[in-house]
Amino acid sequence: RLIGQRGVTHAEAGRVARDRARAEATYAWDATPISTARVAAEVWAQIQKEDWSLVNGALSGWATRLWNFEKYYQYIGVSGGSGIGYGAPAAVGAALANKKYGRLSINLQNDGDLMYAPGVLWTAAHHRIPILFVMNNNRAYHEEVMHMQRMASRRERGIDRADIGSAINDPSIDYVKLAQSMGVHAEGPITNPIDLAPAIRRAIATVKNGEPAL
Repeated sequence: RLIGQRGVTHAEAGRVARDRARAEATYAWDATPISTARVAAEVWAQIQKEDWSLVNGALSGWATRLWNFEKYYQYIGVSGGSGIGYGAPAAVGAALANKKYGRLSINLQNDGDLMYAPGVLWTAAHHRIPILFVMNNNRAYHEEVMHMQRMASRRERGIDRADIGSAINDPSIDYVKLAQSMGVHAEGPITNPIDLAPAIRRAIATVKNGEPAL
């Protein structure tokens, strides 16, 4: 009886949290740059009826807040040690494992993380590993940028140098050309949120055809 009551309490708490997340995801829905919440929501709208697997990333937690996880293979977790550069290789490895089951592998990929091992794009193309890379390109190791800003403000040193060693610009990286140079279908960068859903649809069609897409 007590376990049953606790289950009811947890279920209600989960429902409230999910409703709150959906409401918060509408903030800045039409903003440019595109919000991470909208990216997560647009991907979910197109994969929710598929046999999908999130093989890396969460877009600042929005995927785990908005998507409905019901099967053990739908989320493989994280590195366990916050290892930068883990995401892309882990995603391709998981997609290889998912291939024989026909699962749609989704990688919500951070830009800085990919730059540690961009050669995994070639690996995915060479071995015909179907995987969808959705690039979150904020042109920085942004967690580090924000941490440096917080620490600089705390010490009253100004935040004008917080991007040193943390920003990825001047020049900004063209991930579409990077992917295409390694044989991966790619398009972008996408800055208008209206263009997001059609691009995701085209990329998923490529993945369903047995190829990687970014």
